[in-house]
Amino acid sequence: MLSARTGDKLRAISEVARKGRRVKDLRRLMNHPDLWMQAYLNIQGNKGALTRGTDNTTMDGYSPERAENLVELIREKRYKPNPVRRDSIPTTVAGKMRPLGIPSADDKLVQEVVRMILERIYEPLFKDSSHGFRPNRSCHPALRPMQRGWTGVKWFVDIDIKGYFNNIDHEILMDLLKKRIEDIQFLDLIRDMLKAGYVENWQYHKTYSGTPQGGIVSPILANIYLHELDEFMEQKKQEFDQGKARRKMLEWQNTSFYIIYHRRKVDALKGDLSPKASVRRERHVQRIRELSEKQKRLPASDPLDPTYRRLFYVRYADDYLIGIIGNKQEAETLFGEVKIFLNKALKLEISEEKSGIHHAKEGTPYLGYVVQNRSTEKVLKIHRKDTKVVATRRTVREILTLRVPDLRMSEFCQRKGYGNYDSLKPSHRPDWAQMDEEEILLAYNAEMRGLANYYALANSAKRELHKLIYMGQRSFLATLANKHNSSISQIAKKLRQGSDYVVTTRTKEGKPKRYTLFKLKNWNPPQPKEDVDIPPKTVHLRFGRSTLDQRLNAQVCESCGKEGGYFEVHHVRRLKDLQGKEWWEQVMSYRKRKTMILCNECHVLLHTGKLSKRQKEF
Repeated sequence: MLSARTGDKLRAISEVARKGRRVKDLRRLMNHPDLWMQAYLNIQGNKGALTRGTDNTTMDGYSPERAENLVELIREKRYKPNPVRRDSIPTTVAGKMRPLGIPSADDKLVQEVVRMILERIYEPLFKDSSHGFRPNRSCHPALRPMQRGWTGVKWFVDIDIKGYFNNIDHEILMDLLKKRIEDIQFLDLIRDMLKAGYVENWQYHKTYSGTPQGGIVSPILANIYLHELDEFMEQKKQEFDQGKARRKMLEWQNTSFYIIYHRRKVDALKGDLSPKASVRRERHVQRIRELSEKQKRLPASDPLDPTYRRLFYVRYADDYLIGIIGNKQEAETLFGEVKIFLNKALKLEISEEKSGIHHAKEGTPYLGYVVQNRSTEKVLKIHRKDTKVVATRRTVREILTLRVPDLRMSEFCQRKGYGNYDSLKPSHRPDWAQMDEEEILLAYNAEMRGLANYYALANSAKRELHKLIYMGQRSFLATLANKHNSSISQIAKKLRQGSDYVVTTRTKEGKPKRYTLFKLKNWNPPQPKEDVDIPPKTVHLRFGRSTLDQRLNAQVCESCGKEGGYFEVHHVRRLKDLQGKEWWEQVMSYRKRKTMILCNECHVLLHTGKLSKRQKEF
């Protein structure tokens, strides 16, 4: 946890940046020990905490003295980042791989400290249209405003930057950082990270451009680089937007005028109870009905009004989508201007295969969805409490909708081994056969619920996900059938309870515990959290020494009880890796902790398999 002094300094940095002034004394801020402790706490639980870089060090064995050594090296300008270890990982596209850079443990720690400082400087400056690698700005916050505000869009301009992370120009990036930062030593530290190089297949390579994907500081540096494009688009929006509202269609206006005319006639005849007045009144009412039906079929405003234009844009990392209310020529002009800006100002190229202009009716893929404009003729009834009159109103004719792409569902089904998506023939998961029934069910539930939650924003989510969830359910039954040498129908009959498939086990106390297979009927899409920035109430967690920083600062070995001296943190990758044979494994499993504070002697004994013998001596 950051001290009040460090927290005040970080808040002061944000305030200075918000006022447009350059920030100073950042290298001196890096001397604060609690900043390094917070950086360690941020990354120690990551999956890559125990992944080795080029120097074979990991987060295992962390100690405050280790951070102090890094501070001293940086202060004396003797710190040099190690080359990252480059590996290739598969992408969502079958057969394609992308490079992943893996820094060493100490470099991860330094990068996290730098990232925390950069985040304080640039978060107040980043645009609301920027998403990805930012706090509380994932895919859903990027898509939700599009559903609400992109009504009536005619054209989509899809921009995908070719090899973005590998093509960032170092000199341009450093010039951009100098606009906000006035600390040469801090900037030199970032430059050293960029120039550290990488090792692939035991061969060293220099880095002349790009930020390594996998580096902790890389995402925020990438956002800082494309912040220039965000500002360019904001300027273009101010130039492009025109008019307050679309021009009303003449025929619609004339029809509205005649409806008002006949309503006034009806109002004038209300007091006259003669048969002749009754006939005339009914004639006017009938005419109002005819004109109202005609009006509902007419467009109220001119969709091609040249005096009304709007530009929308959103960015998720390097994936840009622009929406235009205007003609195609204007969309093509804007597309060309963006390409020129990227090429000249940022030295980036657009991927021609993934970029282009699409009509809103056809739609375009974005963040795993299909973004599309849909026309609707739906009529809403409005109940007025004062007059008890029911009025009708048309909904917006052209609204932006999000659809679930069928190709994505087919690929997911094949990747997870559910079976043939087209023929609806399920298949079992042979690698899960050794698991318990409840573990298999929970694993299927996690996959299906995770996919459903991601596509919760789709306008017809349950209908479009139904086929895949059905395949997941049948694959679950097939896996259990393979496990018990049975058939799908027999397993289904055995597990069915009402309309659910249920696996029942017994707790240690002998009580039955039910696990229900996921299905869309009982699924409620997650609602957006409006209080994401409100800190949770944690008063009940403050009693006792439970947090990692509190345990480390206590200076007590959790094995031998030694107080004072040099302490390190022992890490395990996953709790299920603990076999439970040794006493310290049992303690970590029982407390559900992947870390243990040990003195140097106990930590060495643990890694040599002799810690249990020392425990017997005490």
